[in-house]
Amino acid sequence: MEPRADFPSDDDLQQALQDAPGHVQRLAVCLDQEFEALKQRDLQAFEALQPPKNQELEKLNALAQWCSQMQPAPPAWQALRESLLQSRENHLRNIQLLQRQLQAVRGTLQALQGDAAPAVDLYDRSGQVSRRHAAWSHHLA
Repeated sequence: MEPRADFPSDDDLQQALQDAPGHVQRLAVCLDQEFEALKQRDLQAFEALQPPKNQELEKLNALAQWCSQMQPAPPAWQALRESLLQSRENHLRNIQLLQRQLQAVRGTLQALQGDAAPAVDLYDRSGQVSRRHAAWSHHLA
């Protein structure tokens, strides 16, 4: 098989496949640290995690594109599927927590500005509805 311009050499592909489990592991660690930073509302730590997380994502994305052009995908890449799906779930969890926190901040700002407060759920650090808010809502019902 002759190498194409957009496809790595066999040696480069083999090296990328060999390095992939380390990239997947580092991505998982970044996502866990990102979640902890979000729970603690530590924006500085959250922002500091973005460059290394993005580097790992870029490397894995390039490898995913290469492997998607191969039929069937290399077994080494297929073996990473479960870990990659878990990373995706963790990323979605982090996005959801961040969105909830932003929604709570917007609601607080609107309340401080005297705007009619929209129905905003207030969440605790783990992304769950706060007990105080849940109790108050239940009391009003």
